[in-house]
Amino acid sequence: MDSLDWIPFSRGVRVLAQHPLGLLAVEKPAGVMAHPNPGEKSEGDAVLIQGNYSMEEEAFHVRNGAGGIRRVYLLNRLDSPTSGVLLLCLEASLADKVKKLFAQHQVAKRYLAVVRGRGLRTPRGTWQDVLTKSKGPEAGVRSAVKSAGGPPAITLYRWERAAEGGLPLSLLQLEPRTGRTHQLRVQTAKHGHPILGDRTYGDFEFNKNLGSARGFKRLFLHACETECTFDWAGQKVHFKAVSPMPEEFAKVLGDVDGGRPASLTKPRPLGTKVSPRLRVRL
Repeated sequence: MDSLDWIPFSRGVRVLAQHPLGLLAVEKPAGVMAHPNPGEKSEGDAVLIQGNYSMEEEAFHVRNGAGGIRRVYLLNRLDSPTSGVLLLCLEASLADKVKKLFAQHQVAKRYLAVVRGRGLRTPRGTWQDVLTKSKGPEAGVRSAVKSAGGPPAITLYRWERAAEGGLPLSLLQLEPRTGRTHQLRVQTAKHGHPILGDRTYGDFEFNKNLGSARGFKRLFLHACETECTFDWAGQKVHFKAVSPMPEEFAKVLGDVDGGRPASLTKPRPLGTKVSPRLRVRL
């Protein structure tokens, strides 16, 4: 495979997987923007790749080290506070193919979130909500409503475990089946389990007492896995990238032994059966 040394990734960004066709996955740290956006700020205005970005092409223009310019296409996005897997591509036609898969909800995406509460009334299930977009001073902020109008935002969820030491925190696995802006952040809050560190949709006192007071200032939402399969040039292409649970998640959940996380493994697939003993009530 071609070397990717010519791509000026920002500090903390690392390559997770690379396909010979030019498809690659990277891990974006929290606080780094997927691309420059005048309406979004991040710490130090850090951007995934240091280079000119074309909103029309959805691509970074990067010098290839040989006097030329190459395009690095951004295939999906994450909010600046969210960490985890992002897909990129070096070939325009393949980039278009995969972006269509995202638009048609044919790319599997899984997230981990640390939320308020030590359990859910139903430890696994599906959330379906209609999201609306605010106007005026809070333009861009979403909210979930009961109205039947509009397409639903659909997310599969599963309770993984509660935090050690009796803290009112739980680890959830989330699999969005639609791609609404801020979908996971809005739905977790709407269903009574706001994400730790969410300054827009979360619980301010909750964040202050269980986050900032313990030195955790990030949004506890992480894109842990992305997977897709498609036909290309007569061959079946399967591409998968996994980003382990961040160390901050392990620490806030109490999964620490001698200063090292006890486990940073990815969670079980959502199809895994959940034992009846996990039916913890709030």
